[in-house]
Amino acid sequence: MVYRLLMTTMVIGVAGVAVGMMDSTFKHYYRKYADYEDMKNTGVQEVTFVGEVEGME
Repeated sequence: MVYRLLMTTMVIGVAGVAVGMMDSTFKHYYRKYADYEDMKNTGVQEVTFVGEVEGME
């Protein structure tokens, strides 16, 4: 039982470290190589309303 608890703790710990390393590596290279336009906040978009044009159907 103690062995299973120890192994579960180790697996969860290693998985957590791996996820943290992937996240950190992605952020590092994204900030290093991404274009400025790609780094802008994509949550807000500019919306322009285009109304109907007379004479067009």
